[in-house]
Amino acid sequence: MKILLVGRWGKAHAVGKALVSDGVELFSFMDKKNPGIANISSDFHIGNLKDKYEILDYAKKKEVDLVFISPEMTLKTGVTDLLDKEGIPNVGPSKFCSKLESDKLFVRDFLKEHDLDMSPDYRAFHDMDSALSYIDEIDNDFAVKPAGVTERDGVKVIGIQLENKQDAKDYVREIFEKNIGELPYILIEDKIEGEEFTIQAFVDGKSVVPMPVVRDYKLLKDGNQGLNTPGMGSYTEKNHLLPFLDRVTFNQGLELMQKTIDIFREEYGEHYKGILSGQFMLTMDGLKLIEFNVRAGDSEILNIVPIMKTPMKDILWAISKNELGDLNIEFENKATVCKYLVPPGFPTPKKNVEVDFDVLEVENDVRKMYQSCFEVDKSMYQPSPRTFAVTGVGNTVSEAKKNCEEGLEMFDGDGLSYRKDIGSRKLRESYLWTLEIPEEKTLKTSTNLLEDAKDWSSTRSTSTK
Repeated sequence: MKILLVGRWGKAHAVGKALVSDGVELFSFMDKKNPGIANISSDFHIGNLKDKYEILDYAKKKEVDLVFISPEMTLKTGVTDLLDKEGIPNVGPSKFCSKLESDKLFVRDFLKEHDLDMSPDYRAFHDMDSALSYIDEIDNDFAVKPAGVTERDGVKVIGIQLENKQDAKDYVREIFEKNIGELPYILIEDKIEGEEFTIQAFVDGKSVVPMPVVRDYKLLKDGNQGLNTPGMGSYTEKNHLLPFLDRVTFNQGLELMQKTIDIFREEYGEHYKGILSGQFMLTMDGLKLIEFNVRAGDSEILNIVPIMKTPMKDILWAISKNELGDLNIEFENKATVCKYLVPPGFPTPKKNVEVDFDVLEVENDVRKMYQSCFEVDKSMYQPSPRTFAVTGVGNTVSEAKKNCEEGLEMFDGDGLSYRKDIGSRKLRESYLWTLEIPEEKTLKTSTNLLEDAKDWSSTRSTSTK
């Protein structure tokens, strides 16, 4: 099978490595040369990720059997609609379906209209002055969100990225003046607090098959301190749930995703095909949806690929043929910890970095390396803004963390750093809500998230720490 991979970051590298290990002949389309992706490809093309016709031409030239599109910036151009018209099998949502990520107001209004409201209170503003006046009026903390897609995290929250109302008003002005998100309106939402998690799922328009739940961390420093970033790393538990997440709550999130897909198909005639990610937060008021992403998460998919038992090529082919329900998708009952090496100045590094490493030394049976930076010269890379990630796999989270960090220490680069606490028991026990965390050797396991399984504990602690 010949598959064209469209994308340039670590999440594309992870999918590409999985496909090559399945025996696929890989072709890649990037706008900058990620050498990790280039090195596993039979051929690669450097082009415009926002030009769907250039992607189509390359797919035809290489006579590929399937196209997998990773970046949201590419999906919202309608590239899959074009490929469908040309009769080329592909995996990725349509332009309309991509609105689940590319238009935050569409999502909030859609959920409210269909009585699926897991949203915080929100207001949309189409002009700057109205938004500024609203900020003067409100007393509670809030988040400011560009409505459209931003290449980096565009959401800023009072008390985290924004110190006060004046910072919020300055950011509102910046969004409108610079057209951040490329949509003519913004959202101001109530700040919600709780524990975040991500449900990623394979979707073919009807079937929604979840992957193990992932907890990611975006703040720069240990202890969840410092600046907001595109992501420092993430982890999964051996039983595919999380210390604060029981199966009932997990099923609530999955049900929201399934109903969304069903409504798109039944009311709009749109078959969502690809990967759908739900970013959720468990709060004192129940489960809330932070946002949808119409692609795999980075670093979340980096946790999943190393423990997939079902070949990625089989999954993508089944999605393209609307036959996902006929495939039994399985994952290993292993824990994973993924961490990114980040350069000096991250999340806004100012210069290229020199990094020396040997892939054959870094990778083995218990850890994998993924690249999210671009080739400048030998051992010289342009961050994007991250550099390299390592995912460790183990029978416990502690073992996976150890395997991950041993791989990270094999990179030699001035000023590179990573969060030491991701995957630590101390951090996992610091959640606002926890089911009793048993000793890792006694964790219950489930081979399939769709099967019923016993919760870790029948009692949830609602005390805060």
